[in-house]
Amino acid sequence: MSARRTIAVLALVVLATAWGAIPLIVREDIAWQSLVAGRVWLGALTMLTVMTVSGRLRFPATHRRQILIAGVLLAVHWATFFWAIKLATVAVVLSVVYLGMVGAAVLAPRVLGETVSPRVYGALGTAFSGVVIVVAFDRVESGGTATSIAGLAIALVSAATVAVLMLVSKVVVGVVGPLAVTTGELIVAAVVLSPWLPGAAHATIDHPVSMLTLGVAITGFGFLVYWSSMKELPLAVVSVLMHIEPASAVVLALLFLDETPVIWQWFGIGLVIAGGLLAARDGAEEEVLGAPANL
Repeated sequence: MSARRTIAVLALVVLATAWGAIPLIVREDIAWQSLVAGRVWLGALTMLTVMTVSGRLRFPATHRRQILIAGVLLAVHWATFFWAIKLATVAVVLSVVYLGMVGAAVLAPRVLGETVSPRVYGALGTAFSGVVIVVAFDRVESGGTATSIAGLAIALVSAATVAVLMLVSKVVVGVVGPLAVTTGELIVAAVVLSPWLPGAAHATIDHPVSMLTLGVAITGFGFLVYWSSMKELPLAVVSVLMHIEPASAVVLALLFLDETPVIWQWFGIGLVIAGGLLAARDGAEEEVLGAPANL
């Protein structure tokens, strides 16, 4: 396994674990519109600063249309994700949204021409089964909290947009680089969500630690890590590894929100971790990342 691929796998594991903390921030008394606008604006400003300091502040000469489309998709995905969390339980929303990653992994060989072994799909099924188990028993333990139809519908929109976003960005990141893709998509998303910027500014003043953590660390640098890893790994492997996020969310809820998982939820978490390890092992054995079919 090459050093670059090893770093990419480890970086995604750390990132997925950190993204599991997002529900802790969403649980705070901050409007979802302010959260999502603050996230993209702070993330965009962070990446613009990085590009300026590194002397690489320039727009890519190619694939501008794809970056524009991806930025709009990113805005819709994150807006619907936070909105859904306000209407339904975090566990249910996460499971629905991760259907989008499953869809992207399944479509990647057809759309991008990636070669993916059957073992990766087995890992994907293992991880997703773990998510389903965690979600099912989360609803039981919470007293069968009803999830609104609106919340599910909005979560499905978030899932659909993240699937298309992964496919579009995967094509671009190998050509123009993760730094340009990260910055470009965040700038476009920030422009799309600019009507909610005043609320985001007030939220940042009232909740500086939460908003800066979400926007600068989790989004700005986190998004750069995500697309950097995407450049090195096949999309199916990325999809499986990111299933660590909902498992992380359950553990962090245990530590900080006093939400104790039952034994079956721990079993589900184990399946998620096992799926990630299987995908990482498969990615180590095969250099399966190739040029997209349409390039």
